[in-house]
Amino acid sequence: MKHGLLIIIISSENVNYYFSILVNRYDLYLKVCPFCGHGHLIRWGYYQRGALPVKGSIRIQRIRCTQCGHTTNVLPSFLLARKSYSVSLLKELVMSFVQHPDYWKDAVGITIDLSTAYRWLRLLQRQALESLPVIRKALLKIKPGHPVMYSTDAKAEALTTSRDILKRFLLLSEQLFKAAVRLVDKDNPQNTDLFCFLNYFLAKKTEKALLLG
Repeated sequence: MKHGLLIIIISSENVNYYFSILVNRYDLYLKVCPFCGHGHLIRWGYYQRGALPVKGSIRIQRIRCTQCGHTTNVLPSFLLARKSYSVSLLKELVMSFVQHPDYWKDAVGITIDLSTAYRWLRLLQRQALESLPVIRKALLKIKPGHPVMYSTDAKAEALTTSRDILKRFLLLSEQLFKAAVRLVDKDNPQNTDLFCFLNYFLAKKTEKALLLG
């Protein structure tokens, strides 16, 4: 039996609302099987996982397609897939690395160890380079004519350092995020965290959530 992963976009501020939907009405956000498109899905147990730095565990619902037999874990966008961490820790690391190059290690050392920090940065750097064309395409679809092309976009090697790559990645991602929020939630924005949005967007468009590049 194969297992999949479905990420649902939800900001950490709406955790209680998310859990009520997850447990009682998962059909509100998943109508068909992500593997075969069949419309008959059933609950298939759950598992507990951590979400550091939050104490305790979170119940993650599994669902199963009665047609193809695939199971899917329904993961909220504020959690990192296959890791016992929340997206907020990745956000803390990346923003410290980009904005405070001289003392970013001190900033993140309290929360995660440096070996994990370096590994995450390497993974995200590779994922960022691979994802930039997808992000540009999505942004241009929402806002045709938007000036998303810069000199560094001509060739991947023009982005010479990790910090340059991540800064470019964050810049375009934030532009896409703001455009998408205005398009979908004009009057009452529900999703206010860029990294939650990125986790959802990358999982949906590239089939690789944050740090799975």
